[in-house]
Amino acid sequence: MTKKAIVFPGQGSQYVGMGKKLCENFKTASEVFDQASEALSLDMKKMCFEGEKSELTLTYNAQPAILTTSVAMFRVFMEEEGVTPDLMAGHSLGEISALTCAGAINFSDAVKIVRRRGEFMQQTIAPELGSMVAVLTRDIEKLEEVCRSVSGKEGIASISNFNSITQTVISGNRNAVDQVVTILEKEDIKVSRLNVSAPFHCELMQPAAELFKEELAKYTFNDLKYSVLSNVTAKPYGGKEDIVENLTAQIVMPVQWVNCMIYAKMLTVQYAVELGPGNVLKNMMKGITSDLPTYSYDNPSEIIALKKFIQNKYIPFLSRSLGISAATRNFNWDEETYRKGVIEPYNHINDIQQLIEREDRVATSEEMQLAIEMLLKMFRTKKTPRDEQIARFKQLFNDSGTQGLFKDFDYSMIN
Repeated sequence: MTKKAIVFPGQGSQYVGMGKKLCENFKTASEVFDQASEALSLDMKKMCFEGEKSELTLTYNAQPAILTTSVAMFRVFMEEEGVTPDLMAGHSLGEISALTCAGAINFSDAVKIVRRRGEFMQQTIAPELGSMVAVLTRDIEKLEEVCRSVSGKEGIASISNFNSITQTVISGNRNAVDQVVTILEKEDIKVSRLNVSAPFHCELMQPAAELFKEELAKYTFNDLKYSVLSNVTAKPYGGKEDIVENLTAQIVMPVQWVNCMIYAKMLTVQYAVELGPGNVLKNMMKGITSDLPTYSYDNPSEIIALKKFIQNKYIPFLSRSLGISAATRNFNWDEETYRKGVIEPYNHINDIQQLIEREDRVATSEEMQLAIEMLLKMFRTKKTPRDEQIARFKQLFNDSGTQGLFKDFDYSMIN
């Protein structure tokens, strides 16, 4: 079976206009934004679609906005693509998006949680006193050594994000981080200052972590429906009882994104889908591994490419329906009944499949539903035993990679 991962971006991926087309095209997405607005008593659509960039960039706004966009995109993705995630991971804030989409955190609670998370981070240290810088280097030991050498009474600098093999982020007091930058630039190592309002994932965030732990204690969490990786350990959550500890530690510990993706590869994940604004994680993946295709669901052309990739990995739904019909034994020898109940629906499915091939696309959900109805008709006409019908439908969903899309298939209607 083809394994797939769903990944969720963190702060910095936000942009004015994010989620707008998604909400225009899908009622499901629009409802998610409305739920966020109600939970936070603000107009999430207005802030994301047409708000000021400076307002959206504020940590306590950016975090719930990104989470809302990610959850909306996840729900659309599950409806449209119908694939069941084998693994989920989120970068920093994205870990909370992953837990929410895995069912561990109720959405209305999640937006409140990340709003408070952003507030705690924002108020811990004045923006002008903290700094984060991306460093393009493979020499992690050297970077750690430089950070240690400048850390002291005047401030600290430490690694906050292992983003890729070639990009690592440092965080800390502005004075200390500036000293690291000066040393690195003298050695012609490229650096890039990040436009953030606080030095995330370092010990300066300890006050925020303590407040966040108290905040998390107010909520009730649920069992995880899907496996979610922790940024701190780069290993899956053992259960809902890990949520408070992991999310608290994450605020002051480095994001182990490289190790998370290495774990995904060890699990033999064959492709990943980025659900959220932009394509930050898709670009990061290029710096980690070349053989884990990643598709950004925020890009229409990427969605088309993803659908074709999935189609190539699985037998097309209608083609598999035809194959299963042909392979199912017949117990009805009345020629007229067989013509109307088997040959005609078979030809109907075949005509649709040929149209799909001419148009170079995948079957729509309506076409797949029609194929199911035709297959049921053929099974009934052939007098196929109920147990075999159930087994055949499970085979169809498995071979076509649509188990998620038809996870609620009503087998009780089979007789």
